[in-house]
Amino acid sequence: MPDLPDGYRVPLPDARPVGLRRRRVEAGTELWRVEALRPEDWTWTGFPQPRYRFDSASGAFRTRYAAGTLVGAFRERYRLTGSVIPADHAAHYLVRLVAARHLRVLDLRTEKNLDILGVDDQINTGQHPDVWDTCHRLADAVKRWWPPPDALDALVYRPRTTPETSVNYAFFALDAFTTESWQLAERADVLVNLVLRHGFTVGWGLP
Repeated sequence: MPDLPDGYRVPLPDARPVGLRRRRVEAGTELWRVEALRPEDWTWTGFPQPRYRFDSASGAFRTRYAAGTLVGAFRERYRLTGSVIPADHAAHYLVRLVAARHLRVLDLRTEKNLDILGVDDQINTGQHPDVWDTCHRLADAVKRWWPPPDALDALVYRPRTTPETSVNYAFFALDAFTTESWQLAERADVLVNLVLRHGFTVGWGLP
């Protein structure tokens, strides 16, 4: 297990660290997500205990996750199943989110931001419990570091499954996006491409 920088073992400050800067993601940028519910049925109540990388430590709000590419979304969702999409996921949804305005994000892939936070690239993909705890606390911290009306829309981080071809977003609300969704069974074109070009297996018959 790699040694951890000190930033993982100390509290995050109440005030935004000097030099920590957000950046802009252009309006019109597409994000993709695969999940069981349509966006109009999503809720934003936090989990009592965080489940995923940038879930709120306090449970004060819900974080959802999306990929910068369609293939990236499927690889993130189904990597642990061996790239098998189960038959009972035919009614799950492929969700396309489009930034309706410029997004305000904190990019955790940059050396400068990592240095200012006192962490390293493990914040993006590491599995150490102290790394996860820091990720959860960071989700709460960015809420106080950038309060409304300048609140962050998302954290941007490097994915474990598509580090060269995609990027992940941990986002906190839908107000900055327009959305479109399809049940997976309706998108045979997408599924056939995943099977033929990306090594996926689909658990139901495709045309």
